[in-house]
Amino acid sequence: MMEEKKIIFVCTGNTCRSPMAEAVLRSEFKRLNIGDVSVFSAGLEPSKNGNINPHSAAVLSENGLSIENFASRALDEEMLTNAYAVICMTDSQRDILMDMRWNLLRRTGLSEIENNVYSFSDIAGYEIPDPFGRDKECYRLTYTKIAGGMAAIIAKLFPELSAAESAQAAEKEKQENPVREKEREATVKPRKPRAKPRKRVARSGTERMSSAKKSTAKKASAKMKAAKKSSASVVFAEKEKKSKD
Repeated sequence: MMEEKKIIFVCTGNTCRSPMAEAVLRSEFKRLNIGDVSVFSAGLEPSKNGNINPHSAAVLSENGLSIENFASRALDEEMLTNAYAVICMTDSQRDILMDMRWNLLRRTGLSEIENNVYSFSDIAGYEIPDPFGRDKECYRLTYTKIAGGMAAIIAKLFPELSAAESAQAAEKEKQENPVREKEREATVKPRKPRAKPRKRVARSGTERMSSAKKSTAKKASAKMKAAKKSSASVVFAEKEKKSKD
């Protein structure tokens, strides 16, 4: 039996951000039918057995999610050691846990503990600011940012799962939209090979001079013909004038 992997989200009080992240990722694993991963949350300075913030609970409910029997708790060294990954909402929280990790190494004499501590920005590219004390709209924005980073988190922690999901989605799209797939294949036509550029043959100096002479001769011949034609026209005009006189 595969050992269960534990993922822990961490914020300050474990009442606003980390509970929302816990609920969202649990929902994603349920959707993907993944049963060997558990998701928790904890805080650096939580109130003992504190409840989830009402705004966080309301926003989760608006999105069809909930978190039952929740009670805030503090992250301890045992959780840090046994977790597959610990994801903090901010870089400063990550730095605090990294210090805890090194203190644990020194005190226990362990040679190494695999680095399992990340900040949200390490994976998704942005931090999750604390919405505590603000209105519900701020909590909605916080939820949106958390949910928007889940695909990146899954891809980071479970790259094989992310690749399999992408392949399944592509196959599902192909089966559900066979007409669209045929249209797509019809529009993707192979490119015709580009014609090879004509090679310019280098000519010798003698050939270039000969060509220049021919061009000059043609121009001179054209001028002589034009002059003869003009002269003939003048003569004809004078004869016409005399005959009229």
